Formats: sequence, structure tokens, C-alpha cells
Amino acid sequence: MRSDVITQTEFKITKAAVASSATNVIPCGNVVIATRVGLGKVCLLKQDTAINQDLRGIIPKDCKILYVRYLFWWLKSIADLIIAEGTGATVQGVKLPFIKSLKIPLPHLPEQQRIVAILDEAFSGIATVRANTERNLQNARALFESYLHEVFSRRGEGWVEKNFGDLATFRNGINFTKASKGEPIKILGVKDFQSNFWMPQNELDTVTPDGIVPDTDTLNENDLVFVRSNGNPELIGRCVLVGKLSERTTHSGFTIRARLHSKDVSSRFICHFLKSGNARKEMIEGGSGINIKSLNQGTLSHLSVSFPSLNEQTVIADRLDCLKTETQHLASLYQRKLNALDELKQSLLHQAFSGEL
Repeated sequence: MRSDVITQTEFKITKAAVASSATNVIPCGNVVIATRVGLGKVCLLKQDTAINQDLRGIIPKDCKILYVRYLFWWLKSIADLIIAEGTGATVQGVKLPFIKSLKIPLPHLPEQQRIVAILDEAFSGIATVRANTERNLQNARALFESYLHEVFSRRGEGWVEKNFGDLATFRNGINFTKASKGEPIKILGVKDFQSNFWMPQNELDTVTPDGIVPDTDTLNENDLVFVRSNGNPELIGRCVLVGKLSERTTHSGFTIRARLHSKDVSSRFICHFLKSGNARKEMIEGGSGINIKSLNQGTLSHLSVSFPSLNEQTVIADRLDCLKTETQHLASLYQRKLNALDELKQSLLHQAFSGEL
């Protein structure tokens, strides 16, 4: 590859105007880069397109010197550099002088076309593999969800149905402010739920609410805790099971604690049930509020829970634990493959524009 470089003298950059202006229409086949929102993202236009103030159209002045698809792939290769240069209090962005100052390795046109042909083919293959891997990842997650649904929909002979309120008592979490002063204590918050089955004790924050948190507001082993309030209704009703505790722990005001008082049910079995599709649907639909959904103790109390004998609950919970571990392992493998594909793309781009392809 030739070591020549070019600057803005070899290509022109159009400055975006308002969306209704005819001057901001970028012709089909040219490159557009995000310089504010979505900073660093690049696309190759398939039709004439009007752009707004967050974008810049980059058009080669002479396509005999600079192949537009080569320009596209090169901009993709320096996305991290562009992002690193972003400034701004609320939205990170780069200014036009920075874009104009960029220098691009410029081999002869046939070499540019050769590089583009290799990258086009390689990225097309990577996209196919990625799509298959993402499908496998979704299938691995769906496998457990499907089995979970089957277990609690099929039920069986001897299963009993009761309201959750007949099996447990409920208590909302504590509220505090940054100005609160008192005894430090670990706290379970909404951020700690995610897709966890067990409460991630080692990852909890420490807070200092006013005074000393009474024992009535602390968590015990085998407690179940739910997301009570959140802007995203899909998070409402997510639950975790509390394992053995090494220190006093409470839970935030955006959560509800359920403490089983019935000896007829297993906390592991109930936690699996509460993560099933039907239970989640009932909790989400029972949430109140328009903008911020909120689960309440009444909805939990009236939630219908079906369960077999205690011995069968243990068998079912063990089986679900095992399947969940296996599907999580599969999902982890597929996620690592996706990460490896992303690294491969970056490696190919680096090689392409450093003369190593």
C-alpha cells in the first residue's frame, strides 16, 4: 500500500442545514457521519437523503482519487478516535474543523477497490454468522422460558392454588436522601435485579439512612424482593431471592419485600414461579400509574399461586436450577462469540488501513 495521505483538500464536507432546506440533501451513494447524536456512526446512503444538524455528509471531490466505499470503511475504522474527541456537557459532539483535519491513507484507486472488495465480503460473512449467533442466543434464553411456562401451566394432580397473600406478608422498602445521616447499611436497589435469581449481595451499595434501620425493614434469608416502581413497566415485578446474609441489609423504597410464613411452600419454587410468564404478566398488568408503573401489595396479595407437595417443589426447583445453569452457560458462549466477532471486525479494519490486509 502506498503511504500517501490526503486531507480535506481531496474531499468536501457538507455542513447540515435545517431538515426542510434543499441544501442539506446528500446524493445517493455518499457517506454520512454522525457528529453529535450517535457520534461516530457512519452510513452509506442508498438514496438521496436530507440530514439534520447532527450529521455531516462527506463527498469525494474526485472519485478517481478517492473511492467512496473506501472512505466509508475508513471512517468506520476510526469511529473510536472520533468518539474520543467528543466534547459537550449534555450531548458529546465534534466540530467541522476536526472532521476536516482528518487524514486518510490513500493508495491508488485499484488498491482501494481491492481493500473494499475484501472488507465487503468479510463483513457480509460476519453479519451472517452474527445473525445466526444472535438467533441461537435468543433460542437459548427462550428454551428456559418455555420450560418454565410449561411447568407452571401444566401443573399436575395434587397441586393446590392459593393467593400469595395467604402465604406471605409484604413490606415496602425504605426511603432516604443524600442528606440522611445514620448507621450505614447495605441496600438492595432496582439496579441489582436485572436477570438475577439470587440477590447479588457482594454488589450492593451502602447507604446511610436516618437513624438505625429497624429489624422490620431488614432482609432475612429466603425473603423475596420485587421491583415496585420504575419508569419501564417491563421491570415491574422482577424479583430476587435472598440467600444467606453476612451483614444487615435493607431494600429501597422502589421495592417490596415478601416474607413467606407458610411451611407449605419452598422459597426457591416460589421464586421460579414468580419469574414465569403468567405471573409476570399478572404483576405488570396490575401495576398502577400512567408514566411510572407501580406494583402494590394488593396486587401481590391477590396473585394466584399454584404449588404441589413440598417434596415435589424441591424436585421441580432443582430441575429448573439445573436447566437455568445450562442455558446461561450456552448464552454466555454465544455472547462471547458475538464479542469475538466484534473484535474481528475491528482487527480487519485496522489491517485494511495500516497496509496489512
